Amino acid sequence: MLFYVNALLQAQGDTVYLSKNFKFQDGIFLSFEDFKNNTPTYEWKEVLAGVHSNPQNFLAQMYGLKVKKSDTQESEEVEYQNVNLESIWGICLDGIPYIRLSREELNKENVVFAGMRLRGKICYYEYEEFVIQKKEMSAYNPVTGHPFRTKNVDVKVKLIHQNMLHFETGETATFSKDNFKAWIKDDKKLYQTVNDLSPEEVDEKLFKCLLIYDDRNLVKVRKK
Repeated sequence: MLFYVNALLQAQGDTVYLSKNFKFQDGIFLSFEDFKNNTPTYEWKEVLAGVHSNPQNFLAQMYGLKVKKSDTQESEEVEYQNVNLESIWGICLDGIPYIRLSREELNKENVVFAGMRLRGKICYYEYEEFVIQKKEMSAYNPVTGHPFRTKNVDVKVKLIHQNMLHFETGETATFSKDNFKAWIKDDKKLYQTVNDLSPEEVDEKLFKCLLIYDDRNLVKVRKK
């Protein structure tokens, strides 16, 4: 009985509440479970990787990844083997976890990762995409002020994709009012608040509601 209590206390001492400022262990996660347990499959010192990160937009790109062959003997020259980048769940740089995005959706050659801007029971991440859209443009008569020629032109438009990750299940979804409501049914008061938001209030208040939810509904994570 004493051993069980000591083991339980030790296990509790190995975890802390996940906050928006929590620093994860740097490295590469091949699965969500590795990320959830804060245990990288590979630490950066164990691999050869081409990675470029942009702290301003919370995006990182990976150009290649090689890991040491498991059958390499200590006396032999170190040999590395390529890792399929599509097999990576995410990475962690300077304590900030990044989740891998769909290469097809972004139409990128390299694999792109989006940083978790908010860590908690519901994590939040976003990424931008530039698309070409048709926009109607008119030329106006300077005297009358009336348009005399109108045509569609191609313009580059920036789209912001907002997403969330459930830290307990690994599920991801678009950060929208309906999706958020489906994930916060365990907080009835906040659920009702979100449900009552008007379309005009969603843009202004939905993220604030996410902050409130994470502050009120804590989860634990393994310390480094």
